[in-house]
Amino acid sequence: MNYRKRIGGDEQGIHRGRNKGNLFGRTQGRLTLTYSSLTIVLLALFVGVVYVLLSYIVINGQKDNLLSLVAVERALVEKNMQEGKAGDTLDNRRLWGSGSDQFFYYVLGSDGKVISGNEMFPGMRSELLGLVQDWKPRAREIKEVSLSVPADVLDNGEEDAAPVAPSTLHLMVTGQNVLTKNGPEMTLYAGINVTPQYKLLHRLLMLLILLAILFVFIACFIGWLMSRKAMVPIVQSYNRQREFVGDASHELRTPLSVLLASVNALELELGQDAPSFARRTLSNMKDELRRMARMVQDLLVLARSDSDELELVKRDFDFRPIAEKTIQSIRRLKAAKGIRMELEGPDEIVLNGDPEKLRQVLTILLDNAVKFTPRGGEVRVLLSNRDKEGRPAFHLSVADTGVGIRPEDAERIFDRFYRADKSRTRGPGGHGLGLSIAKWIVEAHHGRIALLSEEGKGSIFNVDIPVNK
Repeated sequence: MNYRKRIGGDEQGIHRGRNKGNLFGRTQGRLTLTYSSLTIVLLALFVGVVYVLLSYIVINGQKDNLLSLVAVERALVEKNMQEGKAGDTLDNRRLWGSGSDQFFYYVLGSDGKVISGNEMFPGMRSELLGLVQDWKPRAREIKEVSLSVPADVLDNGEEDAAPVAPSTLHLMVTGQNVLTKNGPEMTLYAGINVTPQYKLLHRLLMLLILLAILFVFIACFIGWLMSRKAMVPIVQSYNRQREFVGDASHELRTPLSVLLASVNALELELGQDAPSFARRTLSNMKDELRRMARMVQDLLVLARSDSDELELVKRDFDFRPIAEKTIQSIRRLKAAKGIRMELEGPDEIVLNGDPEKLRQVLTILLDNAVKFTPRGGEVRVLLSNRDKEGRPAFHLSVADTGVGIRPEDAERIFDRFYRADKSRTRGPGGHGLGLSIAKWIVEAHHGRIALLSEEGKGSIFNVDIPVNK
């Protein structure tokens, strides 16, 4: 086989596999995000409630001011009418200035003509009359309008005055009927300028948002400290558990090896003349000892992967011959089930990784497929140089025609010691660690492993590992 070479010859790299993938860092990050999100929601609610309350207070205060202003001016107009003054001689000066924020007032007759009126900027009379001439306000009805005022209208004509920029004014407008001797024939309209109040509310909103952003950063920092403190007992407990599993697995390997050797020696000692019951008992003992030995070995692998003590010896290699040998080995061991096993893919699959660990992944997936495929079923292994999206990658797919996995079980199939259901626990071997180890090995190679399954129709395990160019 021709293997891919790196510049300067073959290189072998040592890479520390991290099954937990900085598990505690991710957990602390999620806790920080939870604390911070809760604080952000509370801050947003606080800013919203404060702004709405202040807006309600300010705007309703201006509305009450406008209604009081119109009521006073209406009384003045009615008083002048009772004194017999003509409409065109109404005391404009007396009516104007009743409110410091008053922008305009007009007294219109029943025909819509202006009987009396005044405005802060005379050039805006046509626009202001357009707001009120066709409007018949109900009792205490107020409308808010925005007007874009050109600079020449706002200019007061003084030589030394600074130039005035165009502006948008916010007005509150209302109206009331004026009683005459013959009944209401005139309507008094008045408007006040609430632009300063709107600008104040806008500045207040900006200030609240800036304060909220500041407190968000503070909340994130506090959340990080709280999550870090909360993780201390969890990390300590996890480390003690990991150390116990590693130590126990290591200590159990020797007595299990001694027991297995003793059973083999006893079996040789008894020979073929041993009673059938003794032979079956010894055979069962050997199977269980081998099963326990595999489980202890798997526990030791996982304990080392959790502590980052297990290293990956990575190099460039061709996976095709490894796959062929592994399939032949599984086929001989499982020949009694009569399951067809096929390998598809190119003649050469070169990647950078740990050959032994990736062979272990294939062994685990094949063993899992054969274990849950009924007699006469089929297992297909597919190798490819590209993933599902067509990108260069090492792709391994193991498909079976077995019992399949339910959707609710598929989410936890890679968890340690997890068994999907009773149909999976009746089979021989299996202790719920194989797929966890396969997942760790794949992720240690910066890849991903996924399951596609339909209950009663089989399962497909897909492995994708990026190719290092």
